[in-house]
Amino acid sequence: MTRSGRVVAVVLCLLFGSGSAAWAAGPDGWRVSAGYQYTSGDYGGTQSITETYVPVTVGYRFQWAAIRVTVPYVSVSGPATIIDDTSGEFAPGPGGTHGGLGDVMLSGTLYDLVHSEAARFHLDLTGTVKFGTAKASEGLGTGENDYAFQLDALKEIGRYGMFATAGYVFRGNPGRIQLRDVPFGQVGADMLLADGVRSGVSFAYRTSAIVNYDSVKEASVFVAFAGPGGLIVNPSVFKGFGDSSPSWGAAVQFSWSPGRGST
Repeated sequence: MTRSGRVVAVVLCLLFGSGSAAWAAGPDGWRVSAGYQYTSGDYGGTQSITETYVPVTVGYRFQWAAIRVTVPYVSVSGPATIIDDTSGEFAPGPGGTHGGLGDVMLSGTLYDLVHSEAARFHLDLTGTVKFGTAKASEGLGTGENDYAFQLDALKEIGRYGMFATAGYVFRGNPGRIQLRDVPFGQVGADMLLADGVRSGVSFAYRTSAIVNYDSVKEASVFVAFAGPGGLIVNPSVFKGFGDSSPSWGAAVQFSWSPGRGST
């Protein structure tokens, strides 16, 4: 499995559907990705809030960069408005069950912004625009555009990998919800279990976009399988901590490079 193939597994837990990692595997060419994520929790209230997030992403990888477009279906049940459908954070909302188009995202990545083959260290830079295409009246989004950037670092030591993400989100402000710009981050490690199979753990942190709300904190366990034809399958489960995080969640993502051999 390539260095960039490893990144597929280790960053998806935080950036499911929008991160650079799923697009780092392999040489130039197209890549298609589809996934499913489910979260559930009471978020410090008395009613359960559940969210389903189903993103489809199409992108093109160049030698040193990639560009991607993600179009998601999203559903939310409970008294909530989705602030960020990739991080599971909510504000008070209309209640009931609603589903439809989520926030479309456009992102680009510069690979190996800093790298050393001798040290087996790599640093990538990603920028993302989240368009407010989801219906705010149904709690599917804020109705505003958000802008984010992040750095993803990877250090390899034998069959093990250590990784970290640091970034910042600039929020659009809907009139009824006062949101703030916030930092986010993640740390973790993984290991090679067998040829084409890696597994690991990670911990993600994001300051809440709402003043006086708890920060979003999640621990994840994940596996990544690299198959023939450029196929990568990445299931994960995660546990939230605090009133701004889901009680639990699970996700799986499939990504495929048409016309490409095994990664």
